[in-house]
Amino acid sequence: MALYMFDVDGVLTDENARPDEDVVRKIEKLAIDGHVLSFVTGRSRGWLSDYLFPLFDDEIDWSSLYCVSEHGVIKGRGTDTSSWDLDEGYVISDEVKDKLYKVSQKEKYEDLIQWDQTKEAMGTVEAVHGDPGDKEHLKKTRKALQEYADDVESIASESGNKTAVSTYGVDVIHPDLTKKIGATWILDEIHSAEEVFVFGDSEGDIVMAVTAREHHIDNITFYWVGEGETPQEDQINSVASEASYSAGTNEILEKHIG
Repeated sequence: MALYMFDVDGVLTDENARPDEDVVRKIEKLAIDGHVLSFVTGRSRGWLSDYLFPLFDDEIDWSSLYCVSEHGVIKGRGTDTSSWDLDEGYVISDEVKDKLYKVSQKEKYEDLIQWDQTKEAMGTVEAVHGDPGDKEHLKKTRKALQEYADDVESIASESGNKTAVSTYGVDVIHPDLTKKIGATWILDEIHSAEEVFVFGDSEGDIVMAVTAREHHIDNITFYWVGEGETPQEDQINSVASEASYSAGTNEILEKHIG
């Protein structure tokens, strides 16, 4: 039995944040083969429910699927997101969210970033995606996200929170919140695994593999489907795909389901 831990944004989605149906079909094959599957994402449970889970074959029993949204604030099993638990201790205040929202409404961000209304625990903006293949718009949204992150850094720090820039967005979150929280919950729940495969596209994703190492699992592979240099950690086999985003995940999973 192997444990698969997937980030969602940039791993199960393409560069315009669209879930990849080919990747979903391969994940379904892993489920049928009896592997333990989990998602650890910064996305909200509402987004997962609206955009990812409707692609799943409802003939498959997903009750053992481990899900972590908003990095670790919300945790649960199965695709019924209403049954998942919210940890109130990691929710930032409405006052902070209001300040962040006002910054996101600046004219310079129009048509480039937008406020994410679905988040329950954090203050988030995400890129306004252009047409598929529009590299110029993608470049502009990435620049806008970084500028927004700089603009709200003081709001985050003065309220005792931190700023996290991801593939498609910027989160202002509780200072202790990382994917280690979600990964720890999953690994504690399953107790043991022969192998762990972690899929990520940002430096913060390798913490899932590190958490598996801390749980004394020996056979761990971190699959990098992001851009830039592949993160490295002792006792973890890091492997980069040839393609980025879901195309890279699809490439790797093809070898797993062979």
